[in-house]
Amino acid sequence: MSGGEGGSSLVRAGWHPGRDAGDAAMLAVLKTAGMGPWPLFPAAERAVREFHGLRPEPAAHGGREVAATGCVVDPQEARYSGPPLHRLADRLGTRLFPLGRTAADAPMAVDEEGRLFSLGAGGAWLHGETVRDGLLALTEGLRPVRLRGREWQWPLRAEPADLAAGVRAALVAVYVLHTHGVFDARTLRLRATTLRGIGVTVLDQDFPLRPGSLEDNAPSLVEAMEAELSALALTPASCELLLAVPAPPRTAAPTAGVDCAVTLGGPNGFALTLAAGPGASIGRPAATLDACVAAFDAWAATL
Repeated sequence: MSGGEGGSSLVRAGWHPGRDAGDAAMLAVLKTAGMGPWPLFPAAERAVREFHGLRPEPAAHGGREVAATGCVVDPQEARYSGPPLHRLADRLGTRLFPLGRTAADAPMAVDEEGRLFSLGAGGAWLHGETVRDGLLALTEGLRPVRLRGREWQWPLRAEPADLAAGVRAALVAVYVLHTHGVFDARTLRLRATTLRGIGVTVLDQDFPLRPGSLEDNAPSLVEAMEAELSALALTPASCELLLAVPAPPRTAAPTAGVDCAVTLGGPNGFALTLAAGPGASIGRPAATLDACVAAFDAWAATL
């Protein structure tokens, strides 16, 4: 959001270009930093210096898209919101620093990219790509972006829908996730659940991908999986199978929370699913997942 009318709520609250709250801002930082603990990073320091002490009021028109709300910019107002803000930071794969509180009593925080977030009864929200834009969005009543998990499913119509077809589909998922920069899977995980009675998980094992083409991996993976099932006196047809594509160890959030799997024999039939947590619903991770969805759409249409 640019200045002009949209910036009037901040101007009325005392903001001006180049504003620096100086010692008052840094004292608030010091009083807050030890309560989390809250490590200070450059984007947080800039935001506190520029906006500390402001109390912008909601616009007189009441809100352009949602109800406008005021707020107070003071890290001490959100310093006791540690657990929920730390959980949000983990989901986003970034650090957060408390920035203040909205008039609706939602703690606000800034991340390392300078984005403004809040935590309310409806969950986590992104108000702006910059703190200034976020504060203006609050006071002007512009709709925030809700951080929420997303899930997609593609029915697969390949015949026969057997373990070999499931492995091939899972390897397509490995390729798509790699091509679009989500992560480079190193294994497939097979989970087998009995179809009788309450259903018991009888196998949950990782099978490594070998060097070479993914296509060349398929026969050896199928053979190894069938051998493990046979050792349990089971066949692929006697179980509900899930072939997951797990993120490698030490994959950073939010892509570490991306789940991709192929199911066989269960209530969803032969299907591919892709799911991601709230942290992957904004920014570059969201765009990356959207590219994967487009690729899976195109592939599933060819079956």
